[in-house]
Amino acid sequence: MLAVIAIHTSSNSQILNLNLLLIVNLIIDVFSHFAVPLFIFISGFVLSLNYRGLFSQKTFYKKRAKSILPQYIIFSILYLLLNIIISEIHGNLEYPSIKTVIFYFLTAGSSYHLWYFSLIIQFYLFYPYIIKIYEKFVGNYETIFIFLALIAQQLWIVIKMIAINYINSSTHFSSLTYFISIYFVDRAFFSYIFYFILGIYLCRNYEYVTDKVFQNKKWIIVTIVVFTGAISALQINGIIKYGSYRSIPQSYFLVSNLLDSIYFPLIFSMLSIISLNIHTNKYKYSKYLNVFSLIGKYSFGIYLIHVLYITLIGTLIFPRLGIDPYHLIFYPVLFISVLILSYL
Repeated sequence: MLAVIAIHTSSNSQILNLNLLLIVNLIIDVFSHFAVPLFIFISGFVLSLNYRGLFSQKTFYKKRAKSILPQYIIFSILYLLLNIIISEIHGNLEYPSIKTVIFYFLTAGSSYHLWYFSLIIQFYLFYPYIIKIYEKFVGNYETIFIFLALIAQQLWIVIKMIAINYINSSTHFSSLTYFISIYFVDRAFFSYIFYFILGIYLCRNYEYVTDKVFQNKKWIIVTIVVFTGAISALQINGIIKYGSYRSIPQSYFLVSNLLDSIYFPLIFSMLSIISLNIHTNKYKYSKYLNVFSLIGKYSFGIYLIHVLYITLIGTLIFPRLGIDPYHLIFYPVLFISVLILSYL
């Protein structure tokens, strides 16, 4: 959850030219992007823990729907209202049409962070079929299935990039068909299938995986540092080449997107090392354990509400204090404020 807030505060940057502040934000942003893949990874783990073998698909779908749809509806309405309020503050009050409201509800478009719902719903819909296929590989062939999932994810990332470039350059799409095409290509669950399958694998082979992680923890940490540096360097080079971060074409990010499929699981491994170390020495780290337990307990609620506070602080409070994205204080104050308010 901390990583999600870090993404949305560091990427809030409006700095156009390369400087130290932009580089720091960029490195934080690169590292923190493991957040959604981690959610998907944990979802695969938890679903595999609770639903394996024979289970009622009808009951499964009912429980999954109850676990996310009420929150989705409530916060979609909240962010639609927030958009209206912000438009009034900016002096261009605009009410969305009924068609627009329906469209936003169907595409998780009321706020930029709600896209996660469209992704997790796909995994919920297909989980009964994914787990049936997975169970055919249980035993000596599980690693083969994981490798196939990795290949599928990498292929889809390439296909997605080609498709998005084609859609962006084509003149045959209306604004609606353009958005729908981009939406379904960009948010298809294949972009995250490897992390989901990896979560299932960890659930089935927990002791084996954790032993391997601890045996190789030094190499894992070194590799994470190398990947963070390499991906950050690629993006810094893009800023130098194209003049600003916003000017970098999406196709330029293909290499870093492919590297992410290896990079993020390494971060999962590092987090598991830290988590197990804290729990093993829970008396020594009791204060930290309590804080992280609370954040974990309310993580979904924090995820849903944090963008509200980012918007309100960035729109109403910081401008009155003369704080803007060019100030170093902007980012840590925004991060800490949003975390505290979201928890409350």
